[in-house]
Amino acid sequence: MSYVDTRRLVGGRMGLTLGLLASMALAGCGGPSEQSVQGTQLAPGADAHITADVDADAAITRLAVHVVHLSPPERIDAGSKHFVVWQRPSSATPWRRIGVLDYSAGSREGDLAETTVPYVNFELLITVEEQSSPRSPSNAVIIGPTSVS
Repeated sequence: MSYVDTRRLVGGRMGLTLGLLASMALAGCGGPSEQSVQGTQLAPGADAHITADVDADAAITRLAVHVVHLSPPERIDAGSKHFVVWQRPSSATPWRRIGVLDYSAGSREGDLAETTVPYVNFELLITVEEQSSPRSPSNAVIIGPTSVS
């Protein structure tokens, strides 16, 4: 007759059950939201992957943007050299520059590393620009405007 340690068996099942419950609770918390946005007529093959991690208590969003299949800026709009990312909390407010995509012509991808936006809901826009820090966006819009929350 074999000996079975019932305390060990029950303890193992209890640990497994608690682990499953904890993982389900964490899954219910949400985590970052992710969305994909297609390019405009100026960049029809481009796709932007936007990751937004909202901290409602602090009223901020940690944002990362990755764009693929992106033609060089000068091919989209003559004289342009940069892909600039913009945000605004509503259509009644002006666009504010968030940053510039780190663009690789070899892979035709652009990234905006994680940055912070002082809103939990806002619109996002990406344009091609001659300068890296223009005062306002040009009409050469390649992504957006799209809502982020």
